[in-house]
Amino acid sequence: MASLLGQRRLSPCQQDHHNLIVDVIDKEMSKPESRIHEKRHPAEDKTPGKVLALWGDESHDEDFYAPYFSSKPMNFDGEFSRMRHCLGVVSHRGHKPEQPNQDEFFVLVRKESVLMGILDGHGPHGHSVAHFAQEHLPGTILEGIREDPESWEKSVKNAVTMLCRECQLDSDMANKANVSGTTMTVLMLDSAKPLNWRIRSAHLGDSIAVLAYRKGGPWQIDQLTDIHRPDRQDEMKRIQDAGGSVVACEGESSRLLAGEWSLAMSRSWGDFHAASAGLSHDPEFNEHVLPTDCECFILVCSDGVWDVIPPIQAVNMIGKYPPEEAQSAVEKLVSKAQLRWQEKGEIVDDITALVLFPISDYDDGTCTNSDALLASQAVSKWKKDGGLGLLSDYINLAKCIHGD
Repeated sequence: MASLLGQRRLSPCQQDHHNLIVDVIDKEMSKPESRIHEKRHPAEDKTPGKVLALWGDESHDEDFYAPYFSSKPMNFDGEFSRMRHCLGVVSHRGHKPEQPNQDEFFVLVRKESVLMGILDGHGPHGHSVAHFAQEHLPGTILEGIREDPESWEKSVKNAVTMLCRECQLDSDMANKANVSGTTMTVLMLDSAKPLNWRIRSAHLGDSIAVLAYRKGGPWQIDQLTDIHRPDRQDEMKRIQDAGGSVVACEGESSRLLAGEWSLAMSRSWGDFHAASAGLSHDPEFNEHVLPTDCECFILVCSDGVWDVIPPIQAVNMIGKYPPEEAQSAVEKLVSKAQLRWQEKGEIVDDITALVLFPISDYDDGTCTNSDALLASQAVSKWKKDGGLGLLSDYINLAKCIHGD
């Protein structure tokens, strides 16, 4: 321990300087007209046990007239101050007249896992379709995972199938989903044992997720999703085999033609009118084991970010911030994306970004916010020192320095 004391110390001011989603919740809840509300997510009724939940609220009439770039109303349940991972979330309305924010997101944190996702609605009823999917999909996924933790692909496919059935039982939603749809990018972070985390993904459409990591040098990325564009070779073949067609658009993405409609993606949920033209709602999957010998974080965003900021640029922006400033990091990213949209023209897309810095040293899932910040700082120092020595020594040292 003596050798560790001679190295860079974790100072009290570092502990106090943080900005996480819990700080946004606390600040908003103190306002008389808060846009964040305490409410249970429907998935909690299907998955017994303690869950921390954060998700986008349903659009209401007043949201059609909300100021551009305003934050999306959100719901939460549980004490996010006790979340061990460092989380940042931003969802802003773009500059699209006569449309509310059509992006959706959810984060469901359990003792042993995090299930999170972003959905980007499109079409006249895209916001309703995305919200319906966001409230119905996670619970079925978690039910399947609870029965068999290794059934990720099976659980997601079953959840999408059940979502279609539930939609058809709701005549209003069935009509909306016939002419509107949503992307889906869903991720599960879990761990069979400490410091052995994996991230499993499933996606439809163009909301990209990346795993970023570095060990002393520049940030590296593994893209967890492969965008479903109509001109992707395998996607185009499926569309053409179904009798559909793909048209190239100068200066824009290619589009799938479906009668009087066209889509900039080849897979989505909803858009049922385009199924006969080759549109698919079968997710694609990916799995990565998180590195244990370097810093890492997970970033997932709607195309409001990716259309104007390449993944490596977005990662470098986020990577300038420590884990305990995750909220500041995504706020900066979203602000930069909005500026670039404005430089392009009058239209600005809805923009949603979610970043998660996994913290794996407290494995009971119930540490305090102070403990989580100390753990984050201790893990960062341990990684910067090359993973030498026991991680528990670094955590104990951090507590000793702070007098905890």
